[in-house]
Amino acid sequence: MKATTSRFVAIWASHEARARVWFRLFLVAMAALLLSLITTIRVWHRPREVVRIGCNGIPQVVALDNQAYSEPNEREIRAFATEFAIFYARSDSFSILNDLVWCANRMAPDLRERFKRAVRGSAERPGLIPVIEKLQRRTQVDSATLTVEVDKRPYPWKVHVKGVRQRVGDNGPGETFDLDLDLVRASRDEHIEGLLVWGIRAKGEPIETVLASVGAEGGRIP
Repeated sequence: MKATTSRFVAIWASHEARARVWFRLFLVAMAALLLSLITTIRVWHRPREVVRIGCNGIPQVVALDNQAYSEPNEREIRAFATEFAIFYARSDSFSILNDLVWCANRMAPDLRERFKRAVRGSAERPGLIPVIEKLQRRTQVDSATLTVEVDKRPYPWKVHVKGVRQRVGDNGPGETFDLDLDLVRASRDEHIEGLLVWGIRAKGEPIETVLASVGAEGGRIP
């Protein structure tokens, strides 16, 4: 039997032909995937662009500064500082546990741990939560009366909050409190979008044992 007419050789040749076809298809697919990956990387590194319409009604493509665009504006900083100040100023209230947990979750890691240690107390000094809860009083803060000043020139951003907290059932003028907050961007590791408190300096502190200065590493030391 001749090799050219052998059934075995014919089957082998057909397999080789199919293998060449599949190999060529594989090369084409790999080239397409490589081009797609290169295009995706170039798109990721390209400046962000938006279409803005000017006063003349003509649309124009404008490139954005990613760092400046991702920063919170003054309005967002004011809203965060207002909410934080309300929870922090109510920490002499019967709701101290919930209020301080809320505040701690929005602090930088170093500040959070030192804050928790100060609140929990130690063997020599009892914790603040049972002491405040025994007072059986509640404190309220009217957000409309708060004065918030924002300074974004340095980083961390500086925010000064001043307001009055009023004990529920007390007809007196209330107590004035001042908070100086240092705010930073939240890290992705914190699983929190937005801002975190890097440092706190307080006047009229409802918890007197949580007085401290902001160190170079950030946070408050009691």
